[in-house]
Parts: sequence; structure tokens; C-alpha cells
Amino acid sequence: MSDCNLCISNGDYFDGPADLCGSIIRTARKPHKCCECGKTIQPKEKYEYYSILYDGRWTNYNTCLVCREIGEAFCCDGRLFGELWSSFHEADIWPYLTTSCFDKLTTPEAKAELQRRWMEWKFER
Repeated sequence: MSDCNLCISNGDYFDGPADLCGSIIRTARKPHKCCECGKTIQPKEKYEYYSILYDGRWTNYNTCLVCREIGEAFCCDGRLFGELWSSFHEADIWPYLTTSCFDKLTTPEAKAELQRRWMEWKFER
């Protein structure tokens, strides 16, 4: 269990709840682009497919499982798709990130990606 209580608060970006929404883990049959990191999701790779109906309009998002895991761990008020990494910067999370925050993640891939971006931030300063 992590003693890290850092959260990216996305706040209320909509005037109300979505009409319908849901996600499913799929196996890619063709290349897709992760809406968070821009990485190409290769065929046979698993990814999250998220679909939302809001105000009569359907929108779909494809997310690699690494970004999905990090988003689930740090977006405490729900995820806003396509905003994960910019939200880390806007919420000014990086200075307060500690090694205990990595305990929120379960896979080595997600821990490595968070560490890579944290180190990137440190060296940009």
C-alpha cells in the first residue's frame, strides 16, 4: 500500500454525466495510437478501448495499458482522456512525487514509464 496521496484532479469538464460510457480491454488487430503518450499500439498488443456518448455524440479513445494503469492510479476524480501527461505538469505533481508513489502501480512497465518521465522532468529544470 502506498502512502502517496498525489492526485491529478480533472475537475468537472462536462455539464453533467455522460449518457453512456464504458471501457474494454481489447487485442489490437491493426495499429492504433495511444491517446495519452502517442505510442503506436501494435497488432496483437492489448489496449483499453473507451467509448463515451455525451450530448448525443460518440467519442472513442485507445489507451496503451501503461498509460491506463498510471491514469487509474493518479486520476482520483476520473480520467480525462488525452490529458494524462499534460495534467501531471499542470497539476505540478512532479516536485511532490516520491518513490512511495510508485507503489500505486503494479507493473514494471508502468513504474519504468513514470520514472522515465519523472527523470525527464528533473533534468529539464
